[in-house]
Amino acid sequence: MQIFNPLVCSVAILILASIGCGSSTTYDVVAASGTVMLDNKPIEGVSLTLIPQAGIKGRGGYATSASDGTFTLQSAPEVMGVVPGNYMVLFRKYAMPDGSPVPPGTSAADADLINQLPEIYSHPEKSPIYATIPATGPEGLSFELSSRPGKR
Repeated sequence: MQIFNPLVCSVAILILASIGCGSSTTYDVVAASGTVMLDNKPIEGVSLTLIPQAGIKGRGGYATSASDGTFTLQSAPEVMGVVPGNYMVLFRKYAMPDGSPVPPGTSAADADLINQLPEIYSHPEKSPIYATIPATGPEGLSFELSSRPGKR
């Protein structure tokens, strides 16, 4: 019976473990920004999440709206823009249980935060909102939410 050299085994394990590590797949992204409104008014602090639909590569995108309702999408903390294609868009606006703004550094799990937007906008099986990001980048996305969806 032959005994393997521990150094050779260790090197082999490190090589096998490192295959794929540090080689992140990148995709071409385009700049995408826009505005989110609630009842015809700009809304601040809305978290937007783009969920890729069939055939879209990459992770999707996310953004948070500013005080004037504007947002700029990104794919990762260091990647501004998103992969062109079709996405479902989810929206959330968190607040403390008493309705006050969320203090910086507060964890959603620790603070029992509430979503101030109707559930339909944050539910991946119910969201009625989709967006298409063209390869040339959109002119400017515009999302109009209602505090009473389905009501006119």
